[in-house]
Amino acid sequence: MRKFNDINYLPLRAKGSTFDSKVGTMDWVLFVLMFIYGLIIIYPFYNAFLISISPAEVYNTTPFLLYPKGVTWDNYAAVFKDSEFMGGLKITLILLFAGTAYQMFFTVITGYALSRNRWVGKNFVMNMILVTMFFGGGLIPYVVLINKLNLANTLAVLIIPGAIDTYNMLLMRNYFASLPPDLEESAKIDGANDLQIFYKVYLPMSLPMLATIGLFFAVGNWNSWYNAMLFIKDPELRPLQYVLQLKITQASSQVDNLIIDDKFSKEGLKMASVFFTIVPMMCFYPFLQKFFVKGLVVGAIKG
Repeated sequence: MRKFNDINYLPLRAKGSTFDSKVGTMDWVLFVLMFIYGLIIIYPFYNAFLISISPAEVYNTTPFLLYPKGVTWDNYAAVFKDSEFMGGLKITLILLFAGTAYQMFFTVITGYALSRNRWVGKNFVMNMILVTMFFGGGLIPYVVLINKLNLANTLAVLIIPGAIDTYNMLLMRNYFASLPPDLEESAKIDGANDLQIFYKVYLPMSLPMLATIGLFFAVGNWNSWYNAMLFIKDPELRPLQYVLQLKITQASSQVDNLIIDDKFSKEGLKMASVFFTIVPMMCFYPFLQKFFVKGLVVGAIKG
C-alpha cells in the first residue's frame, strides 16, 4: 500500500493534480466572495466618512461617493465647537472610567464568591441571579423604583443601576472556577487569607477575562443612552450617544443650529457627529482584541 508521504507520490502533487487545482480554484472563489462581502459591509462606513468631509454642493450632486471630492474638515470643526457635544463627551468619559470601574468591582467579586464552594446558600443566590436573565420586573416598576430612590435626573442613575451584569458575572465565575484549586491550597499553606488569595493569586491570573468584561463594560458605557432618555432632564447630564440621538432624530433639527453657511450640509454634519462618537471605540478595541477572544473562550468552557 502506498503511504501518504511516499516519494513517488510527491512529484504528482508538485506538478499539480486535479485535486490541487480544484482546491486552488475554490480558494479563489471564496476569496472573491469574502472580498465582495467585506466591501458591502465597509462601504456604508466609507461613504459616511466621505459625506462627512464633503462640501454641501458635492453631496447634493453625488450622494453616493466613491472617492473624496473637495475635501473639507469644516463639519468636524463645527462638531467640536458644539457645546452640547463637548458636554456629552465629558459625561460619557465619566461613565467610561467611573462606571466601568464600579461595574468591574462588583462583577468580579461576585463572580469570585460564586466560584467558591465553602459557603451555605450559594446555590440559592446563584439561582436568584439566574432568574434575572429570564424574568424582569418591567419598565414601569423600574421607573417607579428609580424615582423612589431619588436617582432621577442625577449622574448616579447612569451608573448605579448597572452594578452587575449577569452574563459578564457568569463569565467571570466560570473563569475563576476553571483555575486550579491547588493554587488556593498552596497559598493557604503559606499563610495567605482569603483576600490575599483573591488579590495576589487569582486576579493576576485573570487578566484575559478582566480585559474581556472590561471591554464589554467600556463599550456599554460609551454607548449608554437609554437611562438618560428615561430619567435625565438636565441637558448638562446627557451622555454623548443621547446627544447624538437628539441631534439626528429630532424635528426642528438641532443639527440646523450648527449650520453656519452654505458649505455645510445636514448629512455631512450628521456623519461627522456619528464618526465623532464611534472612532474612539474603533481605536481602542484592537489593543484588547487578543485578550477579548481568549477570555471569552476560556470563560465559557466551564460552568
